[in-house]
Amino acid sequence: MIYIADPNPWLALYAQPLHTRLTPPTADLQDFLSEYGRTHGLPSVSLESTLDWQEDLAQVLAPLPESLLDTLNKSILGIFFANGLDASGFTDMVALGDGSNNIGFVIVLDSQAFRHPSANAWASWKENSAFVADEQVQISVEIATPENDHRIQALRFLLLHEFGHIVSTMTDLCPQSWAFSLPKLAGHFSKLSWQTNGSKAIRPEQNFPHREKISFYRQPALHASQALDLYRDLARTAFPTLYASMDVQEDFAECFATYVHTELLGQPYHLQLTIAGNQVYRSDDFWASARASEKKRYLRNLFDALAHNNASHTFQGLAPFLRMSLSGADLRAHAQSLLVQANQDQENAILWMNLAIGFLCLKMRDMGLAIQEQALSLQRLYRRPANCQPPRFRLLMIMTPGDLSENTPIDCLLENSPVELLYYYASVEQPLPSPMPEHDAVMVALSDSQANRALLLAVQASLLAYARPVINPPHLLPNVNRDQLSELLQDVPGLDMPRTHKLTRSQVVTRLSMPRPAEITDPAALPGLPLIIRPVGSQAGNDLARITQPAELADYLKQVQSTAFFVSRFVDYSSQDGQFRKYRIAMLRGQPFICHMAISSDWMVHYVNAGMYDSADKRAEEGAFMQNFASFATRHQTALAAIYQRLQLDYVCIDCAETKDGQLLVFEIDHIMAVHAMDSASLFPFKAGQIGKLQQAFEQYLYALQPQPLLESA
Repeated sequence: MIYIADPNPWLALYAQPLHTRLTPPTADLQDFLSEYGRTHGLPSVSLESTLDWQEDLAQVLAPLPESLLDTLNKSILGIFFANGLDASGFTDMVALGDGSNNIGFVIVLDSQAFRHPSANAWASWKENSAFVADEQVQISVEIATPENDHRIQALRFLLLHEFGHIVSTMTDLCPQSWAFSLPKLAGHFSKLSWQTNGSKAIRPEQNFPHREKISFYRQPALHASQALDLYRDLARTAFPTLYASMDVQEDFAECFATYVHTELLGQPYHLQLTIAGNQVYRSDDFWASARASEKKRYLRNLFDALAHNNASHTFQGLAPFLRMSLSGADLRAHAQSLLVQANQDQENAILWMNLAIGFLCLKMRDMGLAIQEQALSLQRLYRRPANCQPPRFRLLMIMTPGDLSENTPIDCLLENSPVELLYYYASVEQPLPSPMPEHDAVMVALSDSQANRALLLAVQASLLAYARPVINPPHLLPNVNRDQLSELLQDVPGLDMPRTHKLTRSQVVTRLSMPRPAEITDPAALPGLPLIIRPVGSQAGNDLARITQPAELADYLKQVQSTAFFVSRFVDYSSQDGQFRKYRIAMLRGQPFICHMAISSDWMVHYVNAGMYDSADKRAEEGAFMQNFASFATRHQTALAAIYQRLQLDYVCIDCAETKDGQLLVFEIDHIMAVHAMDSASLFPFKAGQIGKLQQAFEQYLYALQPQPLLESA
């Protein structure tokens, strides 16, 4: 326990994002570490006064489940780095000196543990510390793939272990001295491998020879020659690692860390033992084995409980559902569980709205919209909290009821950020909330679809002469309509956007079916074959088709019963290798940021079915392109600048390509496209950093909108 006299400086840390809580506000922690060093016979244990770890910590935390991050944000006062711990780190509780109140946890990590050149080197060093060395025996641990074998992976794995100690206080394992105001979760972990809550009372069938001699970091009692027998015995138990077998607290922390690392984040964990140059042992996939079944069930239930606890009180937005979907989690089971909760608490609008998003993500549109209507009948304003309190910025989002594609999913970009998002689902009768919540700026998020025109006009009238900054003002949103956009972007040097024509169904039949004289060169004329056709209002390539023959047009009209269509000329933008390359670029106040590149043999390129997840070569090309995006942006600087100049929207996304003659080919521009960094870090190690640049720029843009304090005159 770390006892302090004044809690206020420590409690103030909760106002900062977790990854920035790096500096203890008083000398109490250093005093504790000095005493810790004397007790353990260490020459000197001293805190590092550095912010060098801030960016690494942000990357470490980014892919973790939202419900876990919410718990950690409310319980961890800070993550601090020290020298001389002679261990990788520890977690402890900060309490008032009179013992009257616990105020939060601190995690202290030894920065010297990260002197190793890679994550796998650190993990191997830790494992070897349990044995007296033998040059004939080599123990290596893999916690990272080659492309991710850096200190961020080591830092994340180590922190997951410490986070496990914190989460354990929500279970039957909570030490009395660590009691804290976190919700308690059902279930009994201790009985899975231990007889009681006592740290050494192991169940007989889980015990194995020499287990009680296991000790890491200091003065090992086991020789490396005993390692083979030890690991073979371990493989018959329900412990994921040797470290887990020491006591019930370490068992929980190691189970938690390895489960999140492998099952939720998709990272490897393998141990290999080599004797005299020959591999004699390689660990299995613990969490896929039968011996892990009870603990796996327990941890699944634990994370479900965390998510449910979070879901019932906190509006989640799209981001956590999208992350679940991309990670392969059971979204249907999660939605079913939310439905049970909502039926038990039918006046809880937040539960209903979270459930609506879940059903919409499952493509159960009618059910999702009906549940959304139920939520909106209870309340129309929802708050997605920032990762710190008070938030650094409050952004009021003006939304429209409807499907997921109807509004800007800015929460996917601003996931785990200091920005609080206030979602107001507007109506023509009440286009702005009343009373207005405290906010710093407004962002008009609803799409400019035909169905939203009346609502958009009502929002526009309400925001005339509005005192706060308005992002993407409503009167400018019609600029992204396909036909209006194609008119705005004609005659731009270096830019090609085929003119889009809006035709009724009868006009498609009569005018496009007629032979087109070859001598017509007017760019405003209807296109000849091949052409592109889609229904007015369709998104994400729904009912989009390329027509190369009159018979194809007739077949298309039989299948698609829309009353109005957009048509434009088809541009073959394939590269020399026959592949089509499509780019998504976000533009913030005219500054371009790369979001992704998809490569496909089909002209209609969608990232999810372009084979990017299956092809390492495609991912390597995408990574190289994103790394060198500046050259692309420079090459198309004139075209990109003209887009911003003519649209004047603060934030939009552009789906585009390059033509065979090097022009920027624009497919569409909109403010409702999704931008995120949720793809697997093992498959796409280059994405988080690139999207992080956009997130940071967006946050800085918001902060600059806040009024600056006036300087006092001398």
